[in-house]
Amino acid sequence: MWKLSWFLRDFGYDPELLGRNEIDDQALVDLWGVVKVSQVTVHGISVLNFDGFAPAARWEELGLYRH
Repeated sequence: MWKLSWFLRDFGYDPELLGRNEIDDQALVDLWGVVKVSQVTVHGISVLNFDGFAPAARWEELGLYRH
């Protein structure tokens, strides 16, 4: 659950709901950020890796994201 909480916090999820361990699917609609993924093949099976995530502004600071 801590990974989900971290993800939601970084993407701007309502801290009050997060503090109560509540997920409101309507509140998820306006979250903004960047997710970095990669695809590899392991033993003939294609796997999608979830490499990282951050608010879009943070990726812009690092020069990794431009909209």
